[in-house]
Amino acid sequence: MFGLLICCVGAVFNVLTDASRKKVLDRNYDTALISFWCKIVALACYLVALAGLFVFGVRPSLPGIGASVNLPPLVAFIFYLILNALLEGTAILLNFRALQIAPLSLCAPFLALTPVFLLPVGKFFLHEPISAGMAVGVLLVVAGSLAVNRQLFANGWLEPAKAIIYQKGSRYMMIVALLLTCTAALDKWFLNAAGDAGFSERLARSFTLSVGKCVMLSVFFLGLTVARLGNWKSFRAKPTAWVQVATGFNWNQAWRDIPVWLIFAGVFEATVMVLQLTALQFTPAAIVISIKRSGILLACAVGWFLFKERGITDRVIGSFVMLAGVLVFFLTKPDAHGQSGMSLNAALGVTIAALVGMVIALYLTRKWNRGAATTSFPTASMGSVSMVEGKE
Repeated sequence: MFGLLICCVGAVFNVLTDASRKKVLDRNYDTALISFWCKIVALACYLVALAGLFVFGVRPSLPGIGASVNLPPLVAFIFYLILNALLEGTAILLNFRALQIAPLSLCAPFLALTPVFLLPVGKFFLHEPISAGMAVGVLLVVAGSLAVNRQLFANGWLEPAKAIIYQKGSRYMMIVALLLTCTAALDKWFLNAAGDAGFSERLARSFTLSVGKCVMLSVFFLGLTVARLGNWKSFRAKPTAWVQVATGFNWNQAWRDIPVWLIFAGVFEATVMVLQLTALQFTPAAIVISIKRSGILLACAVGWFLFKERGITDRVIGSFVMLAGVLVFFLTKPDAHGQSGMSLNAALGVTIAALVGMVIALYLTRKWNRGAATTSFPTASMGSVSMVEGKE
């Protein structure tokens, strides 16, 4: 129950993180540069929290990983951080890029596709049990993702599915969901490598991993920022001019324009990471990530109120169906004793009810978003984005 509570709080902070990031990225800053500053803010939060924990006797802890591959724990930890930086760093960049070119209410729902990838990863990598009900939940999530682009059915039955792949915003978020599934599995493996432990020890592991990941990702984004924005002309003219390469662009513009949202993005990001890593030690990875994605409805509401996104009726309906799929996936997940909170028949009943409700809702709102141009946003905003990311 404690793990579930942490997951629910983390789901709310996850939405707040995306909203803060979008507030920053709407100014068309380079994604790598903003990622770097977010990690710096998050790292500052971790260090302050660690100082407080140190006062209460909690020390950083490194689980005994690496024994299965005959490596010292520290060496295995470094290899793990490098692999995580590549996976999570790519996911963060794609997430930021999607938030730049697409509405928040469209990006967030596609993270609910995570259960699609959790089934094979949980089964074969983490050796977590799966059930037929979980597959039913995945199908419901997929159905909801198609409803998000409901108006494209007028152009053909396969058009909504094609839009998920061809629209950059949704395509990027699908890749993000896959990459974050892999990182969640790696985190679970890392945190449970040393077996069971008390809460203080689990919290110490979470902060150790959070700080390690944050430092490695900061280095990753620092190098990427210099590679993308650095003054390489001066370096080619004078190979010893390393300082000019790194100072050939404005590092601090975002801090002068929107410092509050940049701080919010980093603080919320740090909070989400610690909550998720702590919850993974109490709850199966599939359940942690499923609950984390339950914030998609809140994301649609934030998009409507904070970013004035309109014509989101289809996204809200699709998000409800995807949320129902996530809940079915969560409730039919077997525990260590093979028991689950929902039977297969109940899961099928919920699925039928959700699909019938979706059809009725889509029919009743069929004229609401007409002319809203739900697929035009990537093209409309690509001009401003390309000025920032001309090297892409």
